[in-house]
Amino acid sequence: MNEMIFNDDNSKCLLIKQFTNNVFMMLVTDINGIIIYANEKYCEFNNVHFENIKGKKYSLFNLIDENQINCCVNGNNDNKGVYRLETKRNNDTQQDIWEDISIIPVFDESNLISHYVFISLDITDKVELRNELFNKSYIDSLTGISNRLSIVEKIENERLNVLQPSSFCLGIIDCDKFKSINDQFGHHAGDKVLCEISKRLSQLENNEVYCGRLGGDEFAVLFPKGLRSCSVILLEIIESLWKSMEKPININSDFMLTPSISLGIAEYPKDGKTLSELLKSADETLYSIKEMGGNKYGFYSGF
Repeated sequence: MNEMIFNDDNSKCLLIKQFTNNVFMMLVTDINGIIIYANEKYCEFNNVHFENIKGKKYSLFNLIDENQINCCVNGNNDNKGVYRLETKRNNDTQQDIWEDISIIPVFDESNLISHYVFISLDITDKVELRNELFNKSYIDSLTGISNRLSIVEKIENERLNVLQPSSFCLGIIDCDKFKSINDQFGHHAGDKVLCEISKRLSQLENNEVYCGRLGGDEFAVLFPKGLRSCSVILLEIIESLWKSMEKPININSDFMLTPSISLGIAEYPKDGKTLSELLKSADETLYSIKEMGGNKYGFYSGF
């Protein structure tokens, strides 16, 4: 029975048509991107009638990359002749819609491309789930900035990929007298301070600085690669951070608090050739500063 179905060309065509109409969106354009065919699934998903889009240029035709198409056609791979990608666009309600699109070139008798077939699948739910899992893995749930796993991976990648004699500096930040904030105003106030410090740290990202929360009231700051502890640019970044901390935080209707931080900085590879050594050097510097009263920054070489 199965052999009869699949050996029958008419049945094959019917099966393929039914499959593409109910599962995949399909659209065909000529070599210039003019729409000549769209299946029922495409029209239904995009809330259009074929007659209204026939003869018009396909809005996603700009996704065609001739170099990629040629690579797929001439390359030795399992998807020969298929160029695949993910793309995002907005629907009528301005919601992000993600599609997995396969672009298939169709050749004429002279072996020249005459048409393009776009076969797409709605993967919005898949992408949203992927982003959600990423956020849970790499984003701190309280502050919204990178978490410990993310910052540690970033530091390690920087360490492994850095080209000698380049270097980079790592800073560890601690909120001064954080326990007293929690004790006096409650943990909700402490959380508010952490979120506000995180927000101000994030502003440094315009200077190619990578920030993350290590846990508790500790944060890590990975300064741009190539900067050394004596760099003027590094000092300017630190000064801009200190200036951002001057703005008070509204703890409640009766009290404003100006955040105070301490920052210990270590330089790779001078102050540590491994991740653990570098973190230890920055951490030792931080606590030396806190023992002197905090609200300062310093470099490992000075201790």
